[in-house]
Amino acid sequence: MKLSFTVILSAIAAVTSALPTDEGFAARSELVTRANDYPYSGKCNGNGGVDPWKFYRCQCTSFVAYRLNKAGVKFTNNYKGEGWHNANTWNEAAKKAGVKVNKTPKVGSVAQTDAGSAGHVAWVTKVGKKTVTIEEYNWNNPEKYGTRTVSKDKFRYIHIKN
Repeated sequence: MKLSFTVILSAIAAVTSALPTDEGFAARSELVTRANDYPYSGKCNGNGGVDPWKFYRCQCTSFVAYRLNKAGVKFTNNYKGEGWHNANTWNEAAKKAGVKVNKTPKVGSVAQTDAGSAGHVAWVTKVGKKTVTIEEYNWNNPEKYGTRTVSKDKFRYIHIKN
């Protein structure tokens, strides 16, 4: 039995449109945690230098800047005329730049906290009812990639991409 190309495309469209896309969910392919594709992985050894986005390599800020640029945002340490600097200043820089900051995570948003001496930022890869899954650099292991699932209320969320 031979199915026509149109019938197959219609079936694909029906399945795709049924995937969850609201409440912080994106297309299914975006829900999968990405691999460590950061270009400076394993190349820092405590003296990473400055990346093309004007952040120190192998730090959380550099990793998130990389993710934003990979997502099509031309993000640098001077995005929209504001100095983003350490992670603990990102929420204020975002507000000054007119970027939405709130407590509602979405896939592709930046998770931000002031915790620690310089704060922390991470990339949101999945949103559940009470949790978010993030990928990050320099959290549990110095200058290393990691993923974790945490309570949503641990962060505020910066919506640069979305």
